[in-house]
Amino acid sequence: MFDSFGGSLVARHQRRLQLSRYRLYLQRLRRATSLVDQRPPLLNAKALGGFDVLQQDTRHFLDRTNENVHLLLTLSKIKRTGGQLDSLEAPPLVSRSALPHMQRRLDQLQHRNMQLGHRLTRIQDRTGSEAAQRERPNRQSQSSGRCPSVMTNRSALAESEVFAKYDGWDLELPLDNYDLKRLLRPRIVLHFGLMDGRPLGQVVVQLYTEAAPLVVLQFVRTCLAQRSHEFAVRRIFPQLWLECYLLGSCKNPTGHATPCLNDRMEFDARVMNHGRHGYVFSCAKEYCVHGFPGGAINFSISFKPLPVANGQRVGFGRVIRGDKVIECMQAHGTKNGKISRPLLVTHCDMV
Repeated sequence: MFDSFGGSLVARHQRRLQLSRYRLYLQRLRRATSLVDQRPPLLNAKALGGFDVLQQDTRHFLDRTNENVHLLLTLSKIKRTGGQLDSLEAPPLVSRSALPHMQRRLDQLQHRNMQLGHRLTRIQDRTGSEAAQRERPNRQSQSSGRCPSVMTNRSALAESEVFAKYDGWDLELPLDNYDLKRLLRPRIVLHFGLMDGRPLGQVVVQLYTEAAPLVVLQFVRTCLAQRSHEFAVRRIFPQLWLECYLLGSCKNPTGHATPCLNDRMEFDARVMNHGRHGYVFSCAKEYCVHGFPGGAINFSISFKPLPVANGQRVGFGRVIRGDKVIECMQAHGTKNGKISRPLLVTHCDMV
């Protein structure tokens, strides 16, 4: 009995133990996870993902951006300095010997002597021509009354081309060379200054009557009356020109009827060559054809020769003294023409 009973107890204990083990196995099986899915892959994800290439592309992009910025700064400097790079930073060239300086001074002295010789020969030619004119007064009275010294100062045009339009007209031109020069080549003086009273300097302008007679006449009248307040500086475009205007008037102090500036006027655009000379007084050809709006003469003063203005603008004067004053006015202008410091004509007169 005991053996059978003891055997049954052992069997029960074994069954319970197996059941508990089975339950523990089921619990472990429910909480079991795969070791293969949790392990990281053996492949290099950085190389396969292209992270190194992206970093290199970013570095190349930044280098290219820096190069473009440096290029833009260089272009801006070239535009600001007029093509001269490092003109202020470069060390001055100092020669080790005084021989180059002596040679340079000798060349300058020789050049001045040659200029003086040319002037002396011109004086002799003028004195000889004046003596010949005194000996032959009849031929001078029969001539057209034009001054050779005045006519030779035109812009490479033959005398027949510019003055052929006056043939057949009964024009009373003075026979004296001095009076003829004052009629065809009058000279005016304009004194420029700032609004605060600081003077900039005076400019001597030679006018060409045959280019625009009515415009030149208005300039001469204004300067004879010393009405400098009628001049005004409107806009300044550096490296291009200076825009001004002159208040015109149809009134003539002599009482004779004169054409108005609002009407069509006589002009000749061939007199002045804009591509040959700088600091030229000119106005738009359209104003000469249709008249100046409002009776005010809108004119400009170029800072350099402008070949593109030939045929489009009528040049009626040129600065012969004081071009540095006009050149210094560029510092008071902007790209859009607005004046940083107001300028005005303080005084005007005839030479």
